[in-house]
Amino acid sequence: MTSEQERILQFAPWESFVSPTFWHKLAELKLDHDRLSDTKRSITGHYSNRNASGCLLEVDYTAYNRSSQPPKFSHAASGTIYNKNTIEEFKALDKLQLLADEGKELLADMCSGRVLADPSVLTRFFVLSFADLKCHSYYYWFAFPCPLTPTLKLQGVVRKLRDLPNVNSYVEALKSLPSESQNFFILYVNAEQQVYEARMLSSLVEEEVEQYYFGFADPSEYEHPAWLMRNYAAFLLQQCPSYVGKTLRFLGLRYNQQMQMDDSRIWQVIQTEAFDLTQSGDVKYVGWELNKNAKMGPRMAQMRDSMDPAKLAENSVNLNLKLMKWRLVPDLNLEVIAKTKCLLFGAGTLGCAVARNLLSWGFKHITLLDNGKVGFSNPVRQNLYTHADAVAGNRMKATTAAERLREINPCAETEGHVLEIPMPGHTIGESLVAQTEEHLMVIEKQVRDHDVIFLLTDSRESRWLPTLLGAANQKVVINAALGFDSYLVMRHGSTRDEAGDVGQEIEGLKCIGGSQLGCYFCNDVTAPGNSLKDRTLDQQCTVTRPGVSNIAASYAVELLVALLQHPRRELAPAYYAQSVRGKAEEEAAGKVPEGLLGILPHSIRGMLCNYENILPATQKFAQCIACSSPVLEAYRKEGHAFLFKTFETAKYLEDLTGISEFKRLNSEIIDFDDDEFDMSEEDED
Repeated sequence: MTSEQERILQFAPWESFVSPTFWHKLAELKLDHDRLSDTKRSITGHYSNRNASGCLLEVDYTAYNRSSQPPKFSHAASGTIYNKNTIEEFKALDKLQLLADEGKELLADMCSGRVLADPSVLTRFFVLSFADLKCHSYYYWFAFPCPLTPTLKLQGVVRKLRDLPNVNSYVEALKSLPSESQNFFILYVNAEQQVYEARMLSSLVEEEVEQYYFGFADPSEYEHPAWLMRNYAAFLLQQCPSYVGKTLRFLGLRYNQQMQMDDSRIWQVIQTEAFDLTQSGDVKYVGWELNKNAKMGPRMAQMRDSMDPAKLAENSVNLNLKLMKWRLVPDLNLEVIAKTKCLLFGAGTLGCAVARNLLSWGFKHITLLDNGKVGFSNPVRQNLYTHADAVAGNRMKATTAAERLREINPCAETEGHVLEIPMPGHTIGESLVAQTEEHLMVIEKQVRDHDVIFLLTDSRESRWLPTLLGAANQKVVINAALGFDSYLVMRHGSTRDEAGDVGQEIEGLKCIGGSQLGCYFCNDVTAPGNSLKDRTLDQQCTVTRPGVSNIAASYAVELLVALLQHPRRELAPAYYAQSVRGKAEEEAAGKVPEGLLGILPHSIRGMLCNYENILPATQKFAQCIACSSPVLEAYRKEGHAFLFKTFETAKYLEDLTGISEFKRLNSEIIDFDDDEFDMSEEDED
């Protein structure tokens, strides 16, 4: 190595230090805001010249803030991130062209004088990245663009600030400079006149170069200055062409832990060749960071191990939902889903399936009510239980299901209550009155505290109390019921009545407003009784084809989600075709107005024997034994006393609503004389 080469000034390259919070924030922005856009985004970084280690430039979650302040004892750096959508785009991007494009922006700032107003733009960087959000892996490559200018040569030895005569005068002058202005500044020294002044870079006067120390906050711990001095020198030589061939003094301001600046370095350098940066076509750029193997190439950050497992689960659970918003359903409101509290009556086959589907959609608040224990026949059909639960012999379904939901998604807020659901026609003995009262209070409180009620029990009469309470408390009620190879999923009509659009008048379609839709019991003309009395085992159990429950549970949750996304929510109207068949019926069905996720039916009735669904809609029945005005008024007025009357005998409900009058028609047979209804051809004509 020649003596000439030894005197070439070398620079300590930047080393990027990326906080995990930077990647967490990038993932959030990509999922929620940028989506498919790979437009560049402005970011900021920071570096410190206090007790510096290496030559670090750091970025964290604050990098994305529009107005970000660097930490104490740190200085800001201006940056840009290019986050690509695929790893192929990341690899194929022309890296040299990207570096040149960023370098040209730096040159534009140098030549326009912007650097004088905001010197921090000299500390420029950018990041090329790809975020693999499924694996929580982040591929990235930092660059610190700098124009390739003629070399700077050292004049004399590198000195320390403490070695200068009158060092205290230098220190006092530097202390007078505000910390936010110490990134790039000028130290004016006229020893003869005893003038020591720290000045802003904007006060630069070309002719006073002999009195200047060009100061900068130096994050390097080495004998060499930090990389940012390279841009600083290029700017000064472009701004003041007369500096070419002259000795320039640079002061790298360095603080120790006690904020003493004695170890600051002074380099005297000279550039003997002129170079015009305004001729941008002739300028080349350098600045890509080497990877950990000291080679030109990107790095990879694996965040899976460093992330909190609960946070990792939450991000992963919501990934599919947030990806829907990228392209398929941009207006999907995930916040309303996450905030909606769901109460499930029944933690059996339907209850387990509904709960799992709710988790898949991002529902976090789920409560289950059930009084059963996990039996050996349950785990194969009820996917929240295991054989070990059955072997234990004392695992209650409600609490076990709630525990399993939290195991699946630790961020879910779930609980289970073990209790009996009192039913019409199921007499309450004296010894059980107090327990029933207690259970009723728990059920009523849970209904009040939740937004949506699912009816998923295995008997008709067990759905009566939840239906009544849902109507009395103006809750959204979703019902799912099973047959052997059939199912019914429906939304109950709302008891909340408010002004608004009740629906469009469409030819061939009948429209029923959301407040006029019927409930599960509105099509009945009899009160529910004890359906388990005098029944064989196959009649007491819900015997269905195994796939029926999963189909019904999926429809129930999808119906709720579609309802929550509708601007009218539970007041959304339902449509059905009027007295038409065949092609006309298909044409009418095609006219049904759609919400964000498609049409919003009142009910879905399906059969597996022919794999068909129909979407009937029915109006409220004025004498319904669950949601009619007489029943709701009696409950509001009498409370539990009214409920105990219905538990004693279901006939009380029939008498209260007046439907017992209809039963008298059952024994009446009306005979018609054929002669009175002689439909001859002449009459038809």
